[in-house]
Amino acid sequence: MSAEYSKRVGETLRAVRRAKKMSLQEVEGLSNQEFKASVLGAYERGERAISVPRLWRLSHFYGVLVTELLPVDEPAHAEDGGDSDETDLRFGDLLESLGLSHSEAQILRRVVARVGAALEAGSGPSPDESDQGSR
Repeated sequence: MSAEYSKRVGETLRAVRRAKKMSLQEVEGLSNQEFKASVLGAYERGERAISVPRLWRLSHFYGVLVTELLPVDEPAHAEDGGDSDETDLRFGDLLESLGLSHSEAQILRRVVARVGAALEAGSGPSPDESDQGSR
């Protein structure tokens, strides 16, 4: 794992912990010393790489998916030539107005992307399809 990627993972770990409104010491205590404050701090600063099994256990401790503890790249623009540039700018304005850190904004982007992907995949019947089944 590159030093830059470790730093980005750390920023995301810190953002998730702070979103849970927990200090490093609280994580240590509530995890029954499984996640020592000093080691977790080193992960968050990118000074130490976290193993996959440990990342998995930390995700369960925080109650989030493992993927939510990993940094994401900026979303790619749509290939269809649609208005994705304008949408990205509006979304960027929204993130800025919320005063989120870069890591917190990444988490929000990830959640929005998942919701969008689920909607595009048609994870449920459309109103027309559900009406047809009742006729």
